Amino acid sequence: MRPLTKNNLKHFYFNKYFVTPFKQKRYPISYCYHYKAIWFRTYKVASRTIHHLLKENSPEKSYIYSSPVSYQPDRYKDFFKFTFVRNPLDRFLSIWKGMVLKRNYFEFPKSEYQKMKDFQNFLDWVESKNFTNADIHLVPQHKLIDTDHVDFVGRFENFEEDLLKVADEINLPVEKSNLVHRNKSPRKELSVEEKDRERILRLYQKDVELFYPHLEF
Repeated sequence: MRPLTKNNLKHFYFNKYFVTPFKQKRYPISYCYHYKAIWFRTYKVASRTIHHLLKENSPEKSYIYSSPVSYQPDRYKDFFKFTFVRNPLDRFLSIWKGMVLKRNYFEFPKSEYQKMKDFQNFLDWVESKNFTNADIHLVPQHKLIDTDHVDFVGRFENFEEDLLKVADEINLPVEKSNLVHRNKSPRKELSVEEKDRERILRLYQKDVELFYPHLEF
């Protein structure tokens, strides 16, 4: 394993303060220098579970949870780069249920918040957003990932098995019996009308094409 040195942090600050101001593409990256891994974070895709697993198994200061930054892939040629994605339909419903029905995460005014508890109204609101400036939870997953350089794309639907593949690749000491899926929602059948299903898939069409091409419009 790569020894922990001050140079590890220099890579991070170089990306944040010298590379990012001059590049348009930015990614929510977690650097795990001890295991030579980069994780492109996607939200509502077991990100809390992965974060705690990496943090709790890394030496102090060797794991960095960065805000969205640009980076230079050439500096991380020997790093294993991975991410996890989720069925766009399932992910969108999870956002609405967890961030609207359970709490007012998007901080809607009181009168507006009541309207957003209606799924149709929330979908209308998201469709009106410009994803360039939208909350990161609403941004299409492919925009959060350097798809040109990612080495492994795990699936939320096959989470435990795929996470163990990552662990094996980077020599992260974890076993299936020790995995704890934090913030896990009960699995339920998707209940969305066909016209809304098509709207969501159109909204996240690039994610469908890249990661879930079996889904039909």
